[in-house]
Order: sequence, then C-alpha cells, then structure tokens
Amino acid sequence: MSKQNWIGTCIGGRYRIESLLGQGGMSHVYLAEDMKLKGKKWAVKECLPFEDDMTYFLEEAEMLARLQHPQLPQLVDYFTTDEGKGFLVMDYIQGPTLQDLFEEKGRELPVTKIIHIAFQLCDLFHYLHTFQPRPIIYRDLKPSNVMLNEQAQVRLIDFGVARHFKHGKQSDTMQIGTIGFAAPEQFLGLQTDARSDLFTLGSMLYYLLSGGQYAYITQKPLEQLRQDLPEALTSTVSLLLQEHPQNRCQSAMEVKMRLRSIYPEPTTVPESFNQKNQLITPLPDKLIVIGGLFAGVGSTFTAICLARTLHAMHIPNAVVEQPTIEPDLYMLLFGDTKAPKDYAFVSKLIAEQTVSTTSTWTNGFSTWVPNHPEGFPNNWQPADSFKLLHTIKKPIVLWDVSTHWEHPSVQELCHSADEIIVVLDASPGKCNRPSSRALFNRFDTYQKRGKKVHYVANGYLPGNFRNEWVDSLPAAPLCTLPEISRAEVIRAVWRGECIQDQPEVLEQLSVALAPLLRVILTEDTFRKRGLKLKARKSLFSWFRKHG
Repeated sequence: MSKQNWIGTCIGGRYRIESLLGQGGMSHVYLAEDMKLKGKKWAVKECLPFEDDMTYFLEEAEMLARLQHPQLPQLVDYFTTDEGKGFLVMDYIQGPTLQDLFEEKGRELPVTKIIHIAFQLCDLFHYLHTFQPRPIIYRDLKPSNVMLNEQAQVRLIDFGVARHFKHGKQSDTMQIGTIGFAAPEQFLGLQTDARSDLFTLGSMLYYLLSGGQYAYITQKPLEQLRQDLPEALTSTVSLLLQEHPQNRCQSAMEVKMRLRSIYPEPTTVPESFNQKNQLITPLPDKLIVIGGLFAGVGSTFTAICLARTLHAMHIPNAVVEQPTIEPDLYMLLFGDTKAPKDYAFVSKLIAEQTVSTTSTWTNGFSTWVPNHPEGFPNNWQPADSFKLLHTIKKPIVLWDVSTHWEHPSVQELCHSADEIIVVLDASPGKCNRPSSRALFNRFDTYQKRGKKVHYVANGYLPGNFRNEWVDSLPAAPLCTLPEISRAEVIRAVWRGECIQDQPEVLEQLSVALAPLLRVILTEDTFRKRGLKLKARKSLFSWFRKHG
C-alpha cells in the first residue's frame, strides 16, 4: 500500500493514522491516535524493508527498546503486518525540527544557540557511544533529525540507520547516510565508529554556521566564510571534518570540552559578588590531566598542591586518582582518620554499577576521590572514566594518572582534557630515556590536535646545568615547584595534615604556580580571585631564623 492508503486506517489493532509527519528514503512517519488510550498521540514509523529483509527493522526495534534517555525517542510498541511491513510506535514529540527553525530564521541562528545545541548532542552521543554491551553509532545526524521543544531541549529522532559497533569488523553491512553530512567512510565500504558521528556533527555545525552551505561542496575552511567566529570554534569544526578518523576529535566529550572553553554551558554559575561586593567572574569548567614523565616524580603531590592553592582562592576543585595506578592519595591524606565514616570508593561503585548515597570526601573547597589503598581489582574502561567524571560537580577536576599515559582510559581522557600537565624533575638522564622520548612524541601529538600541554618541574637544578636540561626538553617548564623538605611532608602526613595548607608553604606555592594558574583560570579570573596571603610566622620558624 502507498502512504496515502494508510491515512484514516487503523493498524496494529489500535493505532488510527491521522496524517503524514515526514518521510525519507527508508521510512514514513505518521501521526496516530491511540484507540485504547483516548486522546493519546503517537508517532508511528513505517519501515520500508531493505531487499525484502526485515532484519534491519527488528534490529532498530531492539535497539530503541533498550535506550533509556529523556532526549531519545522512547519505543512503546512494534509489530509487522501480513504484507511484510514493519511499524515502530514511539513518543510523539511536538515541536519544529532544527531544519524548520533554521529556514524560519532565514538560515541565521545565534552562535550561542548553535553551540547550546551542540552541547546537548555531545551528551547524547556520549550516551550512545558508551552504551553497553555495545556502543551505538547513530550515523545520520542532520538538522531534520533534530527536534527542539519549547525549552530548546534537543531530541534526536530516526534511528533507521543506527547500528551497534562491533570491534574487529572491517566494514558495515550497509553504507547509508545523508550526502552533505555523512562521514566519508560511510560511502567507502569501511566500518563506522564514534568518530563517524563526530564528522556528522562537524558537518552540521559547518552547515548551520555558514548559512546553509555544505563543507563537501564549498571545500573552504569555515573561517573564510565567517571571519567573526572564534578561532577555537572554527578549528574545532575543521578537526571534526578531517577525512581520516584518526585525525578527528576522538570522543564526544573531547568536542564538548573544546566548545566549553569558548562558550560556557547555560548552566554555568552566573557572575556573583563576594563579601566585599566585588564582582566575581564565572569559573571555567576544566578537566586537567596530571601525570609524571617517569615514576616517583611527584604527580600526586603536584595535584594536591594545585588543589590546595585553588582551595585557598575559594575555587571548588576535585582531585581524582586514576583507578589503574598504584594507590597513594588515600595514604597522603591520612584517609583512615580523615575520610568520612560512610565514605565508599567511587571508582569501585561505578565499576560494579552500584548506586550509593554515601557522602563525598571534602576538605574545604577540595573534594578527594582516591583509590582504595589495596588497589582497584577490576578492568577500568574509558566509559567508566566519563561516568566518574559526571559524578563530580566541581568546575576544576584534577585527574592524576601517574605514569599510565598508555592506558586506553587515560588516552581517552587526554583527548577530552582542557589541559595536560606533565611533571618532571631535573634529571637529564631520565628525561632522555627512550620511554620518556616516546612520551614526548605522544604529548607533541596532543598539542598538534589543539591540546594544551604544560611541563612543570618538581625541584631546581643549579646553575648552567638547568639551562642544559631545559634545552633538552620539547618546551621549557611553565613553572617550578619550590623545594619542600620530604621530612616535613612526612611529618604532616602523620599528623593528618596537608603540608600545602601551612601558610609559609602555601605562599611559596601560590607564587610558584601563578603562571600555571593564570592559564587554568584565565588572566581575568586569576586577577579577581588571586590569592593574597600574609604568612603567619610560627615559633618554630622564628627560632629557625634567629637561633
């Protein structure tokens, strides 16, 4: 039967077709009234069989049935007819498509609105790409498949060409997509993955920001068409549109982090006033990966130094210990005494998919997320890192990876990070090891992809030796941590204290870390929230100075 024949008929024993909502090459979507639930409207999708094979219809139905996300279509029923037609019954989402809105506004939308849509699409892609037991690749992002409600909330529709990603498979069974938006590999007989969806996101951003032009037709960088756009935005679109997947952004969270550094999300805390009625600028949301070039260089100590300096500036932050590394943070913080009585290790809860109402471990403006002192016994997947990241409601997240730069979850974090901090000490021999040089090459790759990589020296090297050491590095250290007596650090740990909280030490750290803090917080935020300390002299320091 043609599409006209369905209107006015009742199918599936309960759905009366009222009108045609939309159509594409593989399906027609109708508005239907539920004859059992009077007044209830549904969107009924008629799926056209592919070469008389209903396998794809059943796969789409099974996929949609498993999805539980408020911004994705909820499948409520599906059935087939004697004629071999397949029907999906889904939520009826009222509202215009993004394409409708784009045309209505004369193909000009505010950049902030486009970025707000992109934020939501990144969250949706992250949900799909980390879906278990297998990731889901959407494959057909375009303005006509994005709907907006009255609150400008995005809803993705039409999963007709979505598929589960299978590791080791060389190509897709069907190469389907919309010309102008689909990734090259969708038409080259190659397997699609999460990066294919990111290409379509880049294509759609190009289309919306250029007034409706297609990147594959113009063959022009976006900055040539819109010179008013920030360079960070045009470079992100350019990165998404790279022909080879390995040259694109590698995850939806990486895209979101890059865009968030340009435009804050609408949920960002607005400007406020401090106790002296001075205007305080909003804090930037930052994921900062911290690790050592080699073992024992002090990446955990550096993370704590940064956290307590931010605490002294009244800036909320969290220190996360990478679950795959050897535990250290719990001991340094004297966890047996200082951790909350009902504290449970968050990484363990996430790996076990356990829901818990245990309290967080906070110390002023810092939140600690350590590993269990006995280590993490399970496999830690990249998706687990993002689940953990989403549980932390702090603007600055310091993620300590120690030396586990090669772990897949750490590499995924680095692709998504706003800043990467590499801690090293003045040991020329260690910096010239083959393993160190290989890491330098990895960091250089991150920088070429637009990531900010900073080197921090832990300790000084005297005289000309320091110059020779700096010359051997890819870049000079942005800052150098002051020398702090190891004996004093151990004494503080045994007392259950952070030596970084001692006024004299904190003052040294605030001066030493200032170049790095200016980068993390931006110059304006650093200036307005800058640490102003007057170190209190203890009797011990007076006797040490005067004898």
